[in-house]
Amino acid sequence: MYFRFLINDCYLATTSQNIFLTKKEKLRCIQCGKRIPVGKSFVAESEKHKGTCFSCSPFGGYVLLPPGDAAMTRRSKKHSTLCAVVWAWNQRRKRYERQGQLVEEIAIEKAKIECQNDQNIRAEKNRKAAIVREQQDREYIIKFAIAIRRRYPNCPVKREFEIAKHACQKYSGRVGRTANAKEFDVKMIDLAVEAHIRHTETNYDDQFGQGKRKKEIRTDIRSDIDQILRRWKRTF
Repeated sequence: MYFRFLINDCYLATTSQNIFLTKKEKLRCIQCGKRIPVGKSFVAESEKHKGTCFSCSPFGGYVLLPPGDAAMTRRSKKHSTLCAVVWAWNQRRKRYERQGQLVEEIAIEKAKIECQNDQNIRAEKNRKAAIVREQQDREYIIKFAIAIRRRYPNCPVKREFEIAKHACQKYSGRVGRTANAKEFDVKMIDLAVEAHIRHTETNYDDQFGQGKRKKEIRTDIRSDIDQILRRWKRTF
């Protein structure tokens, strides 16, 4: 698996670039002419465009600021001449994940000073915001549970809340955290209910380690899941 770094536009940077760890064999830098080996940085508009090696890019002397501190990210971006947001491709999840941003070292130092000066104010603001987000998340789970009950009126009592809580767990990457799920798309609701049935109403988990592949196990229990789905949907 080769990781791909992608740098998106930054609000206050004068220039932005795309950076990839290439997975191609025959790429060459358009400036120095050197071959760019597989897995090394390739700076271009996209993976399909010609570009330069990282050494010939304007980011050679820049520092990678890790993610996790929104104030540091915002302020270091403000003070840096150039800025680049770095993303790495996660093969398992099939999506880009933020790795930080490339900025000038002096920009990081200036951002640190600003963050130290108003640390207490920001901490209190973040505490209040966290309370609001927690309340919003609880309300969302309840609404998702109601949507499940509406689509599956015959599912066991209070089971909709168990399904919603699991599917909508924060930072889990599960179906309930998707944009479509937040619109209460029926397909997302079905996927959440199917996942719950798979793990709680069938012997799916017990079949692992017996020489069967995941796809084969899912095929074996498909009819059981469909039968339970029909029963939970049925109204009397």
